[in-house]
Amino acid sequence: MKNHFNALEVMEMAKDIEKKGKKFYLNHAKATDNLELKELFKKLAETQEEHYQKFLSLAKELKGKSDKANYLYDEEVSAYFDYLVELSIFPAYDSEKSKEALNDAKKALDLAIRAEKDAILFYRELCANNSGETIEAVEKLIKEKKRHLRELGKYIEEYVKK
Repeated sequence: MKNHFNALEVMEMAKDIEKKGKKFYLNHAKATDNLELKELFKKLAETQEEHYQKFLSLAKELKGKSDKANYLYDEEVSAYFDYLVELSIFPAYDSEKSKEALNDAKKALDLAIRAEKDAILFYRELCANNSGETIEAVEKLIKEKKRHLRELGKYIEEYVKK
């Protein structure tokens, strides 16, 4: 499988990660009986949607600057994206960690923080295997993920340290 991606491919992966995160948090919001956690999961899902929209905008910007605007995904590359996103960042909905987070704000936030950190590691690995415009795009993603970590720190103050 390939380990060198262009900037548009990286943005597609980022969008997929955010979509998966939104679904993960919405599933948790539906599954928990804890009203406070239900609201927290909904907020986290909303931020994932905001992140998705931001990455969608970055992808459009890249397409506008690129002569690869008509880029078509290779089936193998698309399957690889799905595999990378599925196995990285967010745990499976039915995993032990995921179930534990259903009724514990600290565990829920720890899981979200770990997902953001894993995303940063994932993007840094992409930097190691790419250059030019792709690295610029990845650096924007890393900057955004660091901002997300700071937001989650605020949630810890709000939900855990009451």
